[in-house]
Amino acid sequence: MNEQEVREKCEAFVQSLGVSCFIVFGWEKADRQFGMVSSYHKMPIQAVIKGMSWALNDIVSKAM
Repeated sequence: MNEQEVREKCEAFVQSLGVSCFIVFGWEKADRQFGMVSSYHKMPIQAVIKGMSWALNDIVSKAM
């Protein structure tokens, strides 16, 4: 799948939940390449930034 196909699926998923939400989705593509998309639905951009900052901090702290 390419980024556009994955983005469309992620957007459909967040809309189907029926709540304000966001998602960041990464996957391994062919030949050890990686794709990443994000989508949000009825979520204030400030809340998305705060959530992504928290997630990044969590990932970094677990990786060390």
